Amino acid sequence: MIYYIVYFLTKIVSWLFFPFTAYQTENIPRKGAFMLASNHISNLDPVLLGICSVRRLNFMAKIELFKGVLGFILVRLGSFPVRRGAADLGAMKEALRRFEKGRVILIFVEGSRRIGNAPPKAQAGAGFLAMKSGVPVVPVYVKGTDKVMPPGAKSFKKHRVTATFGKPFLVNDAPSYEEASKRILDKIYALA
Repeated sequence: MIYYIVYFLTKIVSWLFFPFTAYQTENIPRKGAFMLASNHISNLDPVLLGICSVRRLNFMAKIELFKGVLGFILVRLGSFPVRRGAADLGAMKEALRRFEKGRVILIFVEGSRRIGNAPPKAQAGAGFLAMKSGVPVVPVYVKGTDKVMPPGAKSFKKHRVTATFGKPFLVNDAPSYEEASKRILDKIYALA
């Protein structure tokens, strides 16, 4: 119930502050588990992808966010905590359990927000999950959210945003988790 209330309220806020266009949504599978793999340029990215997707999303969020009211809401929205900066086996196991239940998990392949013109760098976690689960990966490229909510911003600035969804693919034949993550990241940035 909370998910749909937040979804509706977020749609209203988007009309006011970040009108969006979602391209190639036909690439989103209508059933079954898959990984939605995205670039990450703003704290607004999971919000945008949640309202662009035709499927309900689950996502990892840094453990620091799971405190108080925000933590309560995040859990009800389908998110689960991850410890960044180290291999969090608990979070990986939880993601694999959710894939087994047919859920969709949003993963930011770079691990944290990419700021400015820093070169993109894939983290091995996305490759690990894609290879261990065997689920398809749907790449998505987000653009403009960093203009609406730049790092450190306390309020929104009106700006149009887009999300472009690529075709689902598998990375089961990658020689390593790192290479699988790199392939996923390459597919994301090919949509730019």
